[in-house]
Amino acid sequence: MKYLFSTLLIACVSVLMSAQPKLNLNTGSIDFEWQQEEDGWHISCIKIDGKQIPAPKGYYTVLYIDRNPAKDLVDQDLEGKDFTFYPSKAEMLPDGTLKFSHSLRFGDVEAIWKVDPLFPSDIKVDMKVRLSTNGSVSIATPTITVFEENNISWAMIPGNWYGNEIQYNLNMAKTYSMGIPCVPMLAQERNTMTLCPLYSSKDGYTLAVIPDPGTETDPIAGKAPDKSPNSLGLSLANRHNELTPVVYHPVLGQVGAKHKAGDEVVFGFRYTLKNSGWFDVFQHAVNDVFALPSSLDLLTNKVSLSERVSRLQKFLRKDKESSWKTWQSRGETIGANGSKIADAGTMFMIARNGQDSVMSSRLHYVRNYKMIQQQTEPGYFCGAALGEYADIDGVESERGNWIEPLHTTYYTMVDFGNMLLFNPDDKELLERLRMAGDRLLAWQKDDGSFEVGYDRFSMKPSFPDLKDYRPTWYGLYIAYKHLKDKKYLDAACKGADWQQENGVDKGYYLGVCGDGRNIWDFCTAQTSRAYMDLYEITGNKAYKQASIDAAMIYATSIFTNPVMTDETKYIGEQAYKDWELNQTGLGVEHIRGTAVNGPILISSYAGLFVKMYEWTEEPVFLTMARAASIGRNAFVDQKSGCAVYYWHGMNELKKYSTMFPWHAYWQIGWIVDYLIAEAGLRSDSNISFPYGYMTPKVGPHVTYGFAPGNIYGKKADLLFRPDMVGCDNPEIEFLTALSENGTKLYLIAMCQSNDSQSCTVTLDLSQLVANKTGFRSAKALQGKIIRSAGKKGQINLDFAPWGMNVIEISL
Repeated sequence: MKYLFSTLLIACVSVLMSAQPKLNLNTGSIDFEWQQEEDGWHISCIKIDGKQIPAPKGYYTVLYIDRNPAKDLVDQDLEGKDFTFYPSKAEMLPDGTLKFSHSLRFGDVEAIWKVDPLFPSDIKVDMKVRLSTNGSVSIATPTITVFEENNISWAMIPGNWYGNEIQYNLNMAKTYSMGIPCVPMLAQERNTMTLCPLYSSKDGYTLAVIPDPGTETDPIAGKAPDKSPNSLGLSLANRHNELTPVVYHPVLGQVGAKHKAGDEVVFGFRYTLKNSGWFDVFQHAVNDVFALPSSLDLLTNKVSLSERVSRLQKFLRKDKESSWKTWQSRGETIGANGSKIADAGTMFMIARNGQDSVMSSRLHYVRNYKMIQQQTEPGYFCGAALGEYADIDGVESERGNWIEPLHTTYYTMVDFGNMLLFNPDDKELLERLRMAGDRLLAWQKDDGSFEVGYDRFSMKPSFPDLKDYRPTWYGLYIAYKHLKDKKYLDAACKGADWQQENGVDKGYYLGVCGDGRNIWDFCTAQTSRAYMDLYEITGNKAYKQASIDAAMIYATSIFTNPVMTDETKYIGEQAYKDWELNQTGLGVEHIRGTAVNGPILISSYAGLFVKMYEWTEEPVFLTMARAASIGRNAFVDQKSGCAVYYWHGMNELKKYSTMFPWHAYWQIGWIVDYLIAEAGLRSDSNISFPYGYMTPKVGPHVTYGFAPGNIYGKKADLLFRPDMVGCDNPEIEFLTALSENGTKLYLIAMCQSNDSQSCTVTLDLSQLVANKTGFRSAKALQGKIIRSAGKKGQINLDFAPWGMNVIEISL
């Protein structure tokens, strides 16, 4: 009898439980179920394609404060009182959307949940708080599920934190972007490139929270660029230390947070939940939510990149304007534009392929500069590069009194290697390269890694808190390429293996900017290029994957917000279109500088991303490469062709465009690398040119011009002659090359637009052959010639969107 009574009781309880009210929202891919409990409406079940995910929650948090907040406490997610609750009321509206509501002592909360008919992976939420008293509020995205530490395959806030493990050293997380912070911490909107904190689980699903475009602040809303206002805070943990992606709006103490009784605060966002890896969800945020591909409908060249290269070449010929000078350092006369040699490979390319007598006359001083950077005297630093900058006191690093093994790779081996490509019989340079390679071998640890740096006086490690998650081993790859000694290749692979296991696979990268103490920067893109090059000579598919992995991470450092528009904006009293000034599509130097100065205009990664698109067929790489390369004329001094370095510099264009004159070589270098990559892509690899080594420091673009390339089976050398090619349409980019016997000129003309284009090309062949006024004939190797007038030196061409014409011109 007792047993029967117990059985009946259990049955009655089960019936009562099953009778509890439930609500459902189904997109066809994801299914959310809510159930009413004693304390409110909980999410009781979440399924993705029929597969249930663990730990459904469904609770809300709203922060409230009735005084001025402390900024440092806001950043630590400690400011304001948190009101956490499950909504007390819920109903299904006639259109199938769900409405949840709840009352708090300072106001009423309402949330509307609905499916996105365009994307079955997405559920959209519109929240509203109506205040009943004065104060500041910040709405957090509700916690729909949480992740266990042992089930995380990846987590990130783009540009801030990356990793597949919890980081208990907060400095490593906050400053160096290594790992998931072990406590709640807010990333700021101004240095978050894509607004989509996300987690991926080892079970194969990814969850992201993405605020509606336009929720973020507009850094060009006024008459000067301003990155200081922030409307959004992003975190990888909620206020209750549970691991889940979170976005706050507004941010306490920031724009839109402080209100009076009767005001309404609104916040729209979406959850994206997919059975896929993080990169698929990231691309969805970039392409579908923030509409990066649509920027290519707006971005329009006023001056082509090709014309910029021509102007930059002419600028660099002028000693005064380009700050060319020579001086004494370490017993030699050295020379540079400004204070350093940025890209020796590009300097040699201009001299050889431009037959530039001014540049040729400087190469002796450039070589001297590179030679005196290296210590040849016996001692601990014999063979090492002593630093980046040479002055009357010697050679020094950008900051500090340290010497980094990576400096030997950058400022000795990369530049020596690129110079040797143009002068392979330079025996002294070969010996110097050997000295540098042997120094790296001596410094390399048994596991393949390197110290970040050594104090130049005590020789003790200068960064005992850091590991060198950078491609320092790339210098050994260069040594092998020229010296053909397998010990260098073996050591390069050993270093690459260590970095992949300890860095790339964990999402850990270190930077190269001494003034930022080597925080995360464009060295991540160089890691991708280094593995790409190592893969090319070893065929090891692990290196190809490491290259792709690093490129994917670097893609998250490209700005994708705000969405570009055609609205009128101002810098001072000068009117521009929003797309002319918008930061979207541009990459960063490093995170700390980005928060104030914005992104940079040296888009060294563009060529790498075109190559990465060929490897992966992931469209975001090609879109990002093109968005960085088109329509940026507002940042360029039109006379010199020089762009400002920092986006913020558009405020004083004349001042900032030539502040770093050595940047002109990096600008030429990345432009040429990008255009050659596009030509290879659009010709299905029927156009290719041998490439050298990536530039020091600012990115992964590589050197060209030291050997003939292949244009539809015909050998030809790249040609850079200012004013030789005139084009009446700046939407058309061009490269030129000359056959080995000098009788054929090749014109590679590319449309940089989503729209069809046409142009008239006018050739001034006197820039190539004295007094020459026209050409004999022209034929298309790819595309079609509409009209040709050899005596006038003119060719008319039509282009499909992103099309290309390749013309062989008989001189």
